[in-house]
Amino acid sequence: MTLILPGAAILCTLALTLVMLVFCSAMGANASPASIAALKRWMIGLSLLSLTGTIAALVLMRSQPNLAASIAILPSLLIAMIFIASLLKGK
Repeated sequence: MTLILPGAAILCTLALTLVMLVFCSAMGANASPASIAALKRWMIGLSLLSLTGTIAALVLMRSQPNLAASIAILPSLLIAMIFIASLLKGK
């Protein structure tokens, strides 16, 4: 029962990372080559952030499930803030 919250946080982070990667891919449709290179770097960075949080949460899941849930949801919060900032910048 204590593993449900960290597991849900991991799934939330992975789903939000996938949404953000699709969003970044869509932004590159009519972009210049320099912008596409920048988007690729953003996509790699977001993927690494998500992967790091997921691995850290999986390692801590058995010993400290509350800390694992906090670490697993942190990339989601950062990705959501980046997503909102990018939407507001477009206006």
